[in-house]
Amino acid sequence: MNHTYEATMKGVLQWANSELEHVGRIASVKDKDLQYSYAQSTIYGMAHLKDALAQLVGETENEDKKRDLLRTHDKVIRVMKHLIKEYNIDLEPIKAFNIKHVLSNLSYLSEEQESEMVGGKRRTRRRKNMKKRKMSRRNHKN
Repeated sequence: MNHTYEATMKGVLQWANSELEHVGRIASVKDKDLQYSYAQSTIYGMAHLKDALAQLVGETENEDKKRDLLRTHDKVIRVMKHLIKEYNIDLEPIKAFNIKHVLSNLSYLSEEQESEMVGGKRRTRRRKNMKKRKMSRRNHKN
């Protein structure tokens, strides 16, 4: 089943501002367990936002609006990755909570892949981490 957010550009951009404000609130909480829980919840909300942005990008003909949506889309993904790294978020509970499979594949959040939207289509490329490879080779030689 194909799910549609039916959101307006203005609505999605306001949603993005609201979601991005959560990051400051998360950092201001002292309790590490509360930070983790809040960050996890925010990532789930941002995953929906990212999907809504991607949907709008595909529907938008105006190149200026499309560019704004793509910038916001990429910003949301960067913030999600930052939260995952900063608070050591496990994505498995988020994937498990996606019972109705309404969220897109969350592979764009994996550490090994760097993804971006290009012209309304997803382009993914492997990020080569030479330092890890060199360390791995050194460890196998010893």
